[in-house]
Amino acid sequence: MCVVQVLTAHLLPPWQALGSLCSPWAAPRVGPLPPAPAMVRISKPKTFQAYLDDCHRRYSCAHCRAHLANHDDLISKSFQGSQGRAYLFNSVVNVGCGPAEERVLLTGLHAVADIHCENCKTTLGWKYEQAFESSQKYKEGKYIIELNHMIKDNGWD
Repeated sequence: MCVVQVLTAHLLPPWQALGSLCSPWAAPRVGPLPPAPAMVRISKPKTFQAYLDDCHRRYSCAHCRAHLANHDDLISKSFQGSQGRAYLFNSVVNVGCGPAEERVLLTGLHAVADIHCENCKTTLGWKYEQAFESSQKYKEGKYIIELNHMIKDNGWD
């Protein structure tokens, strides 16, 4: 600090009196942050609620690459979604559920809840909450994800 700064330091708040000696994280900033230089790209890192093991084949959201399910949790590839083919999974991650409602599907009446990616909010498919026919009870608690909303990720050859 120069002599002028030392003499006037008692008139300024502590974070301004110390000038460059004070860390910007040590005290609150005064005023708005300066704009980032044009050549610096600031991006928000992708953070998901859950990450699946890297050594397993997995399925991810086609829109944001959030992990959705392990291949080991795949039950069937022979399902039909509202927009095309779909897979039935035993469990999924990074997925939010909407309210349950009754729908008449190809296999009868079911109570289902739409599911969406927690990262990008894209509707992916639905969760079977309740099946009203005894032959369909195996679907309860399982998840449908439409193929056009997921990609194969990690370990597929």
